[in-house]
Amino acid sequence: MLAAKLKRIAVPDLLNIKQLAEYLQLSQRTVYRLVERGDLPAVKVGGQWRFRRATVDEWLDVNMQRLDAASLHALEGDASGEGARGRLSDLIAPENAAIRLSAGAREEVVHAFVSAVRFPEPISVDLVTERVLERERLCSTAVADGVAILQTPRSRPRVLTEHDLVAIAHLARPVDFAALDGTRTDTLVLLLARSERDQLALLAKLARLTREPGFLRTLHDAQEAAETIALIRDTEDRVFAPAL
Repeated sequence: MLAAKLKRIAVPDLLNIKQLAEYLQLSQRTVYRLVERGDLPAVKVGGQWRFRRATVDEWLDVNMQRLDAASLHALEGDASGEGARGRLSDLIAPENAAIRLSAGAREEVVHAFVSAVRFPEPISVDLVTERVLERERLCSTAVADGVAILQTPRSRPRVLTEHDLVAIAHLARPVDFAALDGTRTDTLVLLLARSERDQLALLAKLARLTREPGFLRTLHDAQEAAETIALIRDTEDRVFAPAL
């Protein structure tokens, strides 16, 4: 734990290609590819690419859902297997797959959701709630078909230290989650990872699943735990078959 904190403190804010690759645990080739695609914020200093770490963290948090499939695949992990974090469906405990929540203000809903999740290690409900709301203040995580993908900012310390977790909840009626298109949300997905790299890889995987035709609508309609887990597992089998 202390070593992880020291490593995070030692990372400078202004990074070159090699340093950013090490920070994101990607190959330099992958970082170059993302820069060439315009999928990472960068500036040239003396003819060399430079990146502000805090800007990269925030940009990835806000723009993950907008990246194309090739960029998401790169963020999931290199072909060598680095960053390949396994199945999302394996991270969903049955008791966390179909949590029922009452409607209310966004802050109340997030706190109720976090309170209802069965966590695999001790956590502070108030801390997790605040980190999720902090991420929401950057930009709403609400996507299409009434679904929001809750997470914590990558720039902040992880709230889980030993496990990765996915949980899903359904609200009694839609609430305003500040979606960019103005639609209301009644299905919440909470994704938490033990490391910044795991969080990035798992979010990229989930973002790719949300691109599958009908996935979000079916997730929205799934009301039973077994049905929800089977939907995610079957979609993963189809989308990631070559890599798993």
